[in-house]
Amino acid sequence: MNYSIIIYVLVLLIRITFTYEYNDDHDDEKQVASQSSLPISEPIQHLSSSIFDSLSQSNLSLISILFTDQTINLDSLGIFSIEPDTFNNYHPSVTTIILSSNYLSYLPNNLFHLFSSSLLNLNLQHNQFRSLQKNYFLRRLEYLRTLDLSKNQLYELYKQDFTGLKRLETLILRENKITYLSYAIFSRCRTITTLDLSDNEISMIDSNAFRSLYRLKILLFSNNPLGQRSLTTHLLEPLKNLEYFDLENTQLNDLPSFLFISNQRLQSIKLRRNNFQTTITNSRPNLQQTFCHAHSLVEIDLVSTNLRTLDVCTYDQLPSLRRLYLMNNPLDCTCDLFYLKYGDIYRVLLTDENGLDRIHPDIDVYLDRWISRPELRRHLEKSHARGDFHRLPIELSLFARCATPEQWYDREIGNISGIFTQCQQRWFTIQEECQNYCQLDNEIQTSTMIINSISSSLMQYKLFSVQLCFILFVFFSLYVSC
Repeated sequence: MNYSIIIYVLVLLIRITFTYEYNDDHDDEKQVASQSSLPISEPIQHLSSSIFDSLSQSNLSLISILFTDQTINLDSLGIFSIEPDTFNNYHPSVTTIILSSNYLSYLPNNLFHLFSSSLLNLNLQHNQFRSLQKNYFLRRLEYLRTLDLSKNQLYELYKQDFTGLKRLETLILRENKITYLSYAIFSRCRTITTLDLSDNEISMIDSNAFRSLYRLKILLFSNNPLGQRSLTTHLLEPLKNLEYFDLENTQLNDLPSFLFISNQRLQSIKLRRNNFQTTITNSRPNLQQTFCHAHSLVEIDLVSTNLRTLDVCTYDQLPSLRRLYLMNNPLDCTCDLFYLKYGDIYRVLLTDENGLDRIHPDIDVYLDRWISRPELRRHLEKSHARGDFHRLPIELSLFARCATPEQWYDREIGNISGIFTQCQQRWFTIQEECQNYCQLDNEIQTSTMIINSISSSLMQYKLFSVQLCFILFVFFSLYVSC
């Protein structure tokens, strides 16, 4: 008897049975799903408290999805308007309200008054708001932490729009039609730590627009027609705690020297998809001294910026810099570029009392080994912390390729060898050339001192005003009591 045929037939029968049962179960699931979606197949349009009372007992499962103890989720219900008393019958401890993907352009002033002390997150993205000037529904939400107004039609902002948001931390305004940021526009919500202005039409910024945003850590500006004239040291001066700055695709051709001198906590900046191409009339590298004194910078994203040459001294003076993203650029692979890759670790690794250590004939392989192996890299970091050498190697993009010179055309930077022999003399001179490169000239130093002096004077003036008001109040109280 052929047992293999019997086993094959049994397996085939099991498969047929399983497939039949699965299809039955799948049909049941589809039927349940279609039934559960019936109540929201038609847009609600006008939302009031009575609409929830009209839901039948069979729709309790839907109510449990839309309303929980802490969340009200009214996403994608086709809502055009909401009555002021809509939420009057719901628990006042609600922390999150989601009204995204509807057709709202206005909300009643007292709509959220029951949640004024509990509401933390308000999601209004993908609606039809054009302005917040006559929308006062935010005024009482002093405990709100996150406000999402992305994907609306906002074309203007006023500082009064954010009155009352005393504890706001995240403000998302991406994908609107904002064109201008006025004086101290966010001064009514100075606790913001994350501000997203991406994908707008911002081309003008008042130099004091970010005044009072001392706590801001993340600033997202990608896909705006900014241009470099909008970005000045004065504009960024209040942002003492800025850590991440996204300027992708903002029509930049260059950036001013010492731009981030006030942003001592800046760790990452994204500049990809701008145009830093060197022109025929101006052969000097772009971004000269731009990052000077930004001592906390760890990474700079320069992908797809038409960058050909790097100002080696600008990056050499950033001891914390670890990564440069350079993909999709027509790079001129000079000794200066490779100096950034290797740093000055060769001074420690390849020298002894008598000069170069000749035990390692293939010096490039030896250097690459110390850069790439984690256990050796840790030794380098400890040596750097002791002050044995000036700067750690910078990790250049793995897929960044050379455009020139001809012998390295289209070669990945990481795969090029034989560098040390031809660059040795140049490397020895770079550190000396760059030693005072980021030193402030008298004009910049004077302006910086003036800015700091003005800031200090303003603080003293505010303190004096508060003290004077208090004294006058005391005298007035005593006078009335007499």
